[in-house]
Amino acid sequence: MTKSSSIYSRKAIEHAPEHLDRAELFAICKLDMHAAPDLATMVSEEDYVGLLETIAQAEDGLPRAHIRLGMSMRCEELGAVGLAWKSSPTLMDGWDRAQRYVRVVAGVRALEIVRGEETTEIRFLRLTDEAPVGAKLSNEATFASFTAICREASGRHFKPVEAYCGHEFIGDKKFLEDYLGCPLADRAGGNAVVISNDELAQPNAVGDDAISRFFDERVEEMLAETRAGIPVAFQVKSEIGKNLSSGIPKLSDVASSLGMSARTLQRKLSDEGAVFQDLVDHARRELSERLLRTTQYPLVEIAFLTGFAEQSGFTRAFKRWAGETPRSYRLSSTSRP
Repeated sequence: MTKSSSIYSRKAIEHAPEHLDRAELFAICKLDMHAAPDLATMVSEEDYVGLLETIAQAEDGLPRAHIRLGMSMRCEELGAVGLAWKSSPTLMDGWDRAQRYVRVVAGVRALEIVRGEETTEIRFLRLTDEAPVGAKLSNEATFASFTAICREASGRHFKPVEAYCGHEFIGDKKFLEDYLGCPLADRAGGNAVVISNDELAQPNAVGDDAISRFFDERVEEMLAETRAGIPVAFQVKSEIGKNLSSGIPKLSDVASSLGMSARTLQRKLSDEGAVFQDLVDHARRELSERLLRTTQYPLVEIAFLTGFAEQSGFTRAFKRWAGETPRSYRLSSTSRP
């Protein structure tokens, strides 16, 4: 069963409407309301999303409490992970650590960083339309928490370039956009914040590589103890996406980068019902759609960046994936509201 740190549940209760009984809210997530906050105390995902849904139902108008939860997050509340992020030399270094250590805190189940020429896309958990309301509220809170942590770490009024939410937004979207300082598109097929590479390269306010490495060691110890893991299929797809511009990576190369043998990787993928070639296709499709949607790169360049030797092969594959040509997809995506 997926779990997350109780810090999120406690913050949700902190921002709940005043008329709600705190004891009842703590009971939902099976926490002792009189105990001191502890990052290591975990709450099941079912209980956490149930808590968020209960709070949202009690709010007047569009829900905002879950967004305020995200806005209130601070690096030190994430323990060694947050302090490693805060002391990273740059925001990009902090995001690299967040991707590596996300499973320790389990604020999101998986994180993927896709670097472009001018911007970088930070993607997180994709939800299905059938996901519980509380899970979607948690998803929405993540946009605010990412921004809050970046502002604290950088010491600047950090703003994403834009943001995408995979489902129809439930909370007060305008309230979140005002906080982010950028537009947020919902029903966008995935969740991501897009950040300027210039912004990511700026030094953090208290960046110190030696201190950051010290906290890295503490988090590595935590990683050794945690049982929560990112699905191997997601790790494989992420690794494929990083290397597409150099051609399709071999399964053995991906396995080596993940610290296992090719045979072990095959077994783990099989256990998850995943197929390596399917993951290659998924990675190519996701990257090509992002490039078509967010850049004006020529189609021949997008073909190269997604691992195709020729534009014609890219066009045939894209029509198979999306049911339309890359050119048609680009035109239709730019005309969407």
